[in-house]
Amino acid sequence: MPSPNTNSSGVYEFARGLRDALPYLEEFYQETFIIKISGKTLQQQNLPSILDDLILLYRVGIKVIIVHGAQPQIQEALHFHGHTPIEEQGHLVVTAPLIPIVQQAIATTNWELITKLSRYGRGIFPFSSHFVQAQQHSFTIPTEPHFTGDVHDINMNALQNAFTHHYLPIIPPFAIGKKGRLWILEPNQTALEVAVRLRARKLIILHSEEPQFPEISGLRETTTDNMKHWLQNHQSLKTVSRLQAHALIEACERGVERCHWLNSNIDGALLGEILTSAGTGCMITNSIYECVRFAKLNDVHRIIQILEKPIKDLVLVHKSHAYLEQHIENFLVFCIDEELAGCCELILFKDSKTAEIGSFAVKEEYRNRGIGKQLIAAAQEHALQKNCSFLFALTTKASHIFKSSGFKEYLPDQLPQSKMENYDSHHSIVYGKLLL
Repeated sequence: MPSPNTNSSGVYEFARGLRDALPYLEEFYQETFIIKISGKTLQQQNLPSILDDLILLYRVGIKVIIVHGAQPQIQEALHFHGHTPIEEQGHLVVTAPLIPIVQQAIATTNWELITKLSRYGRGIFPFSSHFVQAQQHSFTIPTEPHFTGDVHDINMNALQNAFTHHYLPIIPPFAIGKKGRLWILEPNQTALEVAVRLRARKLIILHSEEPQFPEISGLRETTTDNMKHWLQNHQSLKTVSRLQAHALIEACERGVERCHWLNSNIDGALLGEILTSAGTGCMITNSIYECVRFAKLNDVHRIIQILEKPIKDLVLVHKSHAYLEQHIENFLVFCIDEELAGCCELILFKDSKTAEIGSFAVKEEYRNRGIGKQLIAAAQEHALQKNCSFLFALTTKASHIFKSSGFKEYLPDQLPQSKMENYDSHHSIVYGKLLL
């Protein structure tokens, strides 16, 4: 019989990772994600791992739509037939002699992707069709008649029917226009339009080029304005990366809540970005990413995780699972996306206009980021709303965070009578603040 400790740390980390991912899985259930995969990414050796992660998201109830590119496949086919690709601002100029070659390259790429996804077996039905209608693209420099197009409309009913029948829609970079004419599309623009018109929760672009985004002050999360400013200061950025960035910015400005740019060379980038607070790529959003809110019942397990170490170190008093469930409406939590980074309890005393901050803790990896101060400020604000005139906290040692938030040391006789009955004067320091 194996020892109880065999692989216990690995099992614990695996279980903890699943538990931490649960809030995201609940949050994104039945939400629509548009995932754009570049043609170069489709040629990577780690493509099977990328598809594994994508299928996992699909199987847990996320509505996934794949938009794929085929740029290297098209270029290879054109070179093979003796043609030199001509582009303007990232759009391939597809003239009449090129259209059958380009069409075949896209169709082959599309079919290979469908075949790979079909191997996942039961319940996976990859389905590609002309979900997009297109019209001719206008180049700034006049060209001979061409077949380069822009998205004109999305067949919403067809996509909704695909979801209803549990299909996995795949959108290639070509579309039909008026009179059945075929137009070749820029895939980033296609992904942008699909995401906006379907009111997708996320637009995710997987790329295999280094986008130089780490230069943005090392930020994992930024706004559309900051991204525009960054692009203005980086005119040498590759055209393909600039197209991707502009698609993400525009999608965010037109209502897609969060847009992500991920390096597909990083193993697990897709799951790491979606199911963890730290992420693996760059996220563009104009919505609130960090906030303090009142806890919900499904936060209990994560609050226990936050309090676990402080309780073990005898910094906080143990609160049972049953207690947390019964008093969950009194807890404030600090969220980074859907990850809980800290918490505190606001306890009101009916016999006086007094409130206590209890069970105050911040995860070690999130300390020194001002989270504790924001929790204290939120507790103070809600105490004022309840007409409390005195707010206090008990700590086992001098606390700089309470002092820096305007609290002072008080004698125990300032505490409510009901609190005095359980007060341990040998181990606790009273920090208080007059509110009114």
